[in-house]
Order: sequence, then structure tokens, then C-alpha cells
Amino acid sequence: MGPRTLARVLSVVWGIVIGVLMLLPRDAFPESELLSYDKLAHLAVFAGLSFLLCAGWFVQKNNKAMTYYLAPLTICVVYGSLLEYLQQFVPGRMFDLYDFVANFTGGLVGVIIFSIFIRQKFVIDKLML
Repeated sequence: MGPRTLARVLSVVWGIVIGVLMLLPRDAFPESELLSYDKLAHLAVFAGLSFLLCAGWFVQKNNKAMTYYLAPLTICVVYGSLLEYLQQFVPGRMFDLYDFVANFTGGLVGVIIFSIFIRQKFVIDKLML
């Protein structure tokens, strides 16, 4: 499997995991200290998604540099908005503006981390993208 295919597959799989988790009823989650950091969890999963999407755009090598950042961030915003909207139809869940903000912030953080890796040539040299 080439780097392009791997980046696409990882992005899609991670997006599906996020969708499933965000659309589960609240009762499906056990009570724990870890899950009390809900906004941090939203931030982390969307940072991971945007990082993977950035890697996917980067390995295509035929896109302009701005596309590496703008397209993944746009996808995260649209996907995060859609999931937050759909949560109001799931028992025990509801639309939460602060979750949306955490989703957007996570997408932005992932893009920033990827841009730092690109500048440091870490992605190219260490991850062979």
C-alpha cells in the first residue's frame, strides 16, 4: 500500500471512528475521570483527523501548499458541524456549541502541528511521505 492510499485509508477510518463515537447515545459511555474531559477529547480527535487529512493532501504532491491546510480544516469544520447537528437525534445527546468550538480548534491544532512537521522536514524524512 502506497503512502497516498495509506493516508486516505487512515483518514477515512479515523473519520468513521469519530462519527460512530459522537453518534452513540450518552448511556453507551461508562462514567470515568477520563471522559469528564469532553472538550479535550473533541479537540484531540479532530486534531488527529486534520493531521491525517493534511498528510493525505501532502502526499498527492500536485496541490498548492495552501490546500494542505485549508481543505483539511474545511472538512473538519463541516464534518464536526454535521455530527453536532446529528447528535440532537440521538437519545441523551444534543447539539453543543462548545463541542463545535472544540472540534474546530482541534482541526486547527492538527493543521498547525502538521505545518510544523513540514517545516522541520520531519514528515518527509522520518515518516517517508
